[in-house]
Amino acid sequence: MSPRSENRGAAGSRDAGMILAKALITRALRRGGVYHILLRQPGIVGFIVPTDDAELYVTAAQSMLKRHQAPFYSADFDVLHWTGEPPKSGFRSHDEVVKALLPKTERLFAIASQQSDIPDIFRIIADAIIEVEAVDLHVLRGVFRIVLGRAPADHDLAPAIGAPLHALGAAIKRGRSPEAALRRLRGLTAAAAPSAPEKPQVGPSLADLHGFGEAAEWGHSLAVDLAHYKAGKIPWADVDRGIVLSGPPGVGKTVLAQALARTCNVSLHSHSLARWQAKGHLGDLLKAMRKAFDDAKKDAPCILLLDELDSFGDRDGSNGWNEQYIREVINGLLECLDGVASREGVVVVGTTNWPDKIDGAILRPGRLDRHVRIPLPDAAARVGILRHHLGDALPDTALPDIAIRLEGATGAAIEQLARDARRIARRAHRPLLVDDLLASLPERVRLSDDMHRRVCFHEAGHALVGYLLREASGSRPTAAQALREVGADGSGGHTSFDHLLGSERTKEHYLAQITVLLAGIAAEQVAFGEHGAGGGGEERSDLHVATMLAASMELSYGLGRSLAYLSGRRDESLMAWLRGDAQVRRCVEAHLDACLQRARSILEEHRAALDTIVDMLVDRGRVVFGEIAEAVESRLVEAKRSNCSIDGNPSLASSPERTPAGSEFPK
Repeated sequence: MSPRSENRGAAGSRDAGMILAKALITRALRRGGVYHILLRQPGIVGFIVPTDDAELYVTAAQSMLKRHQAPFYSADFDVLHWTGEPPKSGFRSHDEVVKALLPKTERLFAIASQQSDIPDIFRIIADAIIEVEAVDLHVLRGVFRIVLGRAPADHDLAPAIGAPLHALGAAIKRGRSPEAALRRLRGLTAAAAPSAPEKPQVGPSLADLHGFGEAAEWGHSLAVDLAHYKAGKIPWADVDRGIVLSGPPGVGKTVLAQALARTCNVSLHSHSLARWQAKGHLGDLLKAMRKAFDDAKKDAPCILLLDELDSFGDRDGSNGWNEQYIREVINGLLECLDGVASREGVVVVGTTNWPDKIDGAILRPGRLDRHVRIPLPDAAARVGILRHHLGDALPDTALPDIAIRLEGATGAAIEQLARDARRIARRAHRPLLVDDLLASLPERVRLSDDMHRRVCFHEAGHALVGYLLREASGSRPTAAQALREVGADGSGGHTSFDHLLGSERTKEHYLAQITVLLAGIAAEQVAFGEHGAGGGGEERSDLHVATMLAASMELSYGLGRSLAYLSGRRDESLMAWLRGDAQVRRCVEAHLDACLQRARSILEEHRAALDTIVDMLVDRGRVVFGEIAEAVESRLVEAKRSNCSIDGNPSLASSPERTPAGSEFPK
């Protein structure tokens, strides 16, 4: 491979960590007045870099020197890495290594984490020994533009200044939006602050919270079990030791964990991967992780909160230079989670917005095997949340009228509404008024009747096909919601699913999941002849998830045209294949097309049930599993009765109307 072709490959990888390392090395060479080394001129330079990123800097330095290697010449460069440890018995000393390299090496880089790690002979002969600067706003902005196409606002990037390269590289991945990358970078600065367990203080208990459903029920049961455990009535083995709480941002996952600690009258130890990463290199991270669990065990019984659990990643989907890093971090967490006696008295609560991005081993029995999704609050819950945050103010106000206008709002948004209303009253030096609440309501856009009906068909499509394919897909629809008014994000509806444990992960399983995901688009096509943009446009949309599943079948699971394992399951790896390989893209498109046609066929065949669900969504805005099941099953019974009548009348049996509409589509 020629140097030129290799350079194109390196650039094409767009690894954010590597880009940052090369940029900071280049800046250091310019600052030290030795940039000429990258122009194929002789030179010897040492770099002082953070310990946790040293390996990455070594790889970056090798790549940079190789890129600027003279064509057709043998390698005239080398990169040394000094860790501070003495050479092993039988190996040459550091001074001997340097002396051996000097006669045949024109360009020599050395990477170290401490000035004291650099041997004396290298100090004498080096042109410069430079401390590499930390990541600043300029290089952060640049790497976002190179990898993701655009950079967020400077104030959003500011918390990530100075963050470790391996953490930035794990967050800024091709295929993600800048906003998704920022979510993974959040808290890196604040994480450096030490955490202390929170003792139950004045605040809401589970009884004061609204809209948490199954999660709150689990919490009340846990409180009873912990009380019995502390009293010696039951062993620790009989207590639920962990749960994963998922849901969209702002629904109150952390608030629930805090209320759970108050209800159980135990301490809450709050931690996250970002907080542990801020302690330093991998070894320091693992020490901080083990210390967090050890501190919790000393304070048992207690609750240990692991925020943004998906940030640990998935070993099956990891690749590249940080694969080993992710593997060791997850293995460390599994060691802390494993065993009944090893963490007796410690209940682990993990929170996440993306449960499907969590390593499967974390969710296995005995670890965090219980998963509860927290939905957006319904009308009654919105009233309860608003009343809680208003306290004794406005006791006679008809809050349901205001709650209707908060359709689709999270608990955090409702709390913000109450806070903004009180601020208006304070500035006016008077008690809180209803007008203050109305003035604080978020700007909403009321959908036209036609647009609202399209949303209803979209969500009804998910619900109906999801119900009929629930066994094959391993999930069932719990509720479908269609909003009359939408906020700034324009989201007009949502269908929630419960994932059934133990389902077979076969080709049929994934095809059924894709069919359910595309059923919203299919329902729009059935009803209106075409579909709108509501099924795609952003990360985690129906179209995005369906595409990633189809790509995983082809590239990761051996369920496509080949058995070969070609890629991990991470979105950025799959997207790179889709963009770069036309044949893979055609196979994925074929899966999507077939599943879309299958969804259309199902909806055409069950059009009466689809219309019934749509009518309920138009009238009430929400349907639950029992109503979905009744709509489908009752129509199936009617269809059977109709078929029996037709079978008893030969003249009707020959009617073309007996053939279900859409039967030409394959199932």
